[in-house]
Amino acid sequence: MARMKVLIATTTWWPSAAYLAISSNRAGASVFSLCPVGNPLCKLKFLEGRQTYSARRPTTSLEAAITSFEPDIIIPTDDRVVEHLHLLYAHGADAKDNRGKFICETIERSIGCPAYYNLSGTRYAFLEEMRKLGVLVPAGVELSSDRDLDAWCAANSSPWVVKAEGSWGGSGVSVVATVAEAREAFRELSSPLAVHKALRFRLVDRDPFAMARFVDRKRRKVMAQAHVSGRQVTCMVASWQGRRLASVNAEVLSTQGRVGASTILRLIEHPYMDEVAAATAERLGLSGFFGLDFIIEDSTEKCFLIEMNPRATQLGHIRVHGADLVARLLQAAGADVLPVQPPPDHSSLFAFFPQALRFKDRDLTLEELPIDVPWSEPELVEELLRLPWTKRGVVARLEAAFRRNDAFGSTIEPHRVDAIRTELRRRATTDG
Repeated sequence: MARMKVLIATTTWWPSAAYLAISSNRAGASVFSLCPVGNPLCKLKFLEGRQTYSARRPTTSLEAAITSFEPDIIIPTDDRVVEHLHLLYAHGADAKDNRGKFICETIERSIGCPAYYNLSGTRYAFLEEMRKLGVLVPAGVELSSDRDLDAWCAANSSPWVVKAEGSWGGSGVSVVATVAEAREAFRELSSPLAVHKALRFRLVDRDPFAMARFVDRKRRKVMAQAHVSGRQVTCMVASWQGRRLASVNAEVLSTQGRVGASTILRLIEHPYMDEVAAATAERLGLSGFFGLDFIIEDSTEKCFLIEMNPRATQLGHIRVHGADLVARLLQAAGADVLPVQPPPDHSSLFAFFPQALRFKDRDLTLEELPIDVPWSEPELVEELLRLPWTKRGVVARLEAAFRRNDAFGSTIEPHRVDAIRTELRRRATTDG
C-alpha cells in the first residue's frame, strides 16, 4: 500500500505545525509543508517537499502545493489557512475542470462537508447553531453598531467578553468591565487594520500576512458574550466524514497572557465535552481536526462551550490511550499506520515547549513539570530555543532595546537552554 501523503499548511510560526508533522511521519506518512519563511517546519529533515506560503497570493500558493504534492490529507494549523481553503474550494467548484475537481475533492476530504464552511469559521453563528442542539452556550449577541453594544451592556451585567472573527491565540478577544472599555474594544476589533499596526507587524514581526489584511480593508464581525467565571478547558478532536474519532481533553492551567494560548495543561476525561465534540462533527460534517474551548463554571460545575477552532490546535501530537490524534485520523482515512513501538503516553500534567519557558506563570513552577520537548528532532529543538523567528530582525531588536514587548514571551533562561542542550547531547550519545 502506498504511503499516505500529508500536507501541513500554516501561515504562522507556531511550533505546533512541526509537532503535527513529526506525528504524521511517525505514523508512516510522507509529509510535505506549505509555510512562511522561518517556520520551524523547515528544520525537519524528513519532509519530502516544501513550498513557501505567499502572503500576496495565498490561494495560488495553496493551489500550487496541492497540485504539486497531491496530498491525501491537508492539515491546516491556523484559521487563515482554513479561510484560504474555503476560497480555493469555491474557485475550484466554479472551474469545473479536472484540476478544480481534484482540488475540491482534496479539500473536502481534509476538512469536511462544504455546505457548512460558512459555519465552521464563525464565532456567533456557530455558537447559536450549537445552542439549537441543546449545547450549553453563554448568552451572546452579534454586534453591528455602538447601539447594539449599549443595549447588550444595559441588559447584561459585567464583565463582558468582546470577540472578533478571523482572530486566534487571544489576539481578537477582550475582557471588559465598563461600557467605555466595551466600546473601545468593539471599535478596535471591528475596524480594518490600521496602517501603523500593519507596518509594525511587517517591519518588526516580519509578518507579511498583516499587510494583506490591511490591503483587504474589511471590517471584522464582532460579538459580545457573557463572561463565565470558572476554569478553562479545551479539546482537540479528530473526525472523519461527520464522525468523531477521538478527542484529547485538557484543563488549562496557564496561558500566554490573560486570554492567550495555553502553555500548561492537565489531561482530563470529560464525557460532556466528548458529546459536544461528536455533535459538532456530525452537525458540520467535519473531517480532519478541530478544537473546542469551554469554561466550567465555578458555582455550578456546568460546562459552557465558548468557541470553536476549525483547524488543528496544539493537542494533535499528545498521546493518550496509546496513540495521538494524527495516527487516529490517518487510520480512519485509510493509511496503513506503521506498527512500530510508539512512545509512551504523555503525562497527565505537562508544559508545551517552548511556550511554557517563555510565558512563565508566577503561581506555577516548571521544576517538576514534564516539558514536551521533541527530543527526536535536535535541530528543531535548537531552533525553538532561540528567539522566535519573527523577533530576530534588526528592527525587532531595535524595538526591544527601547520598549518591552511580551507578545512572544521572554527569552528562555540560559540555565534552561543549557540543561536542554545537555539532555540533547546525552540522548544523541545514547542513541549512537
